[in-house]
Amino acid sequence: MPYLHLNLPGRFPAAQKRELAVRLCRLYADVMQTQTWRPNIGIAELGEDNLFHLRPHGLEPIVMVLVEFRAGRPNEYRLMLADGIVDACVEILGVPRRWVLIEFTPHKGEEIYRDGKWVADWTPDERAPLSAT
Repeated sequence: MPYLHLNLPGRFPAAQKRELAVRLCRLYADVMQTQTWRPNIGIAELGEDNLFHLRPHGLEPIVMVLVEFRAGRPNEYRLMLADGIVDACVEILGVPRRWVLIEFTPHKGEEIYRDGKWVADWTPDERAPLSAT
């Protein structure tokens, strides 16, 4: 935890997916003020004609990003993170901005098990300079 899961409406080269994963880990750590080793990234390529949003003109493919995170962060952090996720998907995957939809799911620390113990909710004391991660 945290976990960012991306459902993609097509197939992408491994190098692009790896670049996206690294960028999202660094983005998450920077914006959410934590260490770069904490985020986990999952990318599922659902292929063409498997992931849609219904717009006024008809069905349109989407990139669905689910972000599960530890409770305790201000809403402004999530907005900054969402903007960065959209930017990364547009720049690395080459998808239109309107295709990227993001859903945030907060979890209390006692709902997350890692390294043999429950994790704590995020606090400002966890902040670490990006270079120290």
